Amino acid sequence: MIKKFLFSGTGYSVPVSLAILILRVVFGGMLMTHGWDKLTHFDATAQSFFAGMGGAPVLALVVFAEFFCALGVVVGLLSRLALIPMIINMAVAFTMAHGAKLVGEGNGELAFLYLFAFIALIITGPGKYAIDSFIAQKVK
Repeated sequence: MIKKFLFSGTGYSVPVSLAILILRVVFGGMLMTHGWDKLTHFDATAQSFFAGMGGAPVLALVVFAEFFCALGVVVGLLSRLALIPMIINMAVAFTMAHGAKLVGEGNGELAFLYLFAFIALIITGPGKYAIDSFIAQKVK
């Protein structure tokens, strides 16, 4: 069951796999830029980051999701597993940090787009141009 969850979704056609690769690299890569900024400015960011919810520990989880999990998605390593914290992160960002607003100042439009791109990726899997695809061939 776990093997099927982790390594299915790698046998798509070339055009579909290319589309999935583009989604992984663009959305994962862009999220990595947010995570990298938080990682490199961790101490300064932690002082004001969700002060009522734990500051540094919460920021550490966000950095894990936005940088390290996003890196896994970009290269296609344990993609579906890496997408779980990313989806949770974007759901929290959209609902709590941005008040589930799609318009107006301080809206969560970007978090909303990330959230649904990551949901699409967890449904499709990483495609054939991913490390997961090579692992799936070895595990068979």
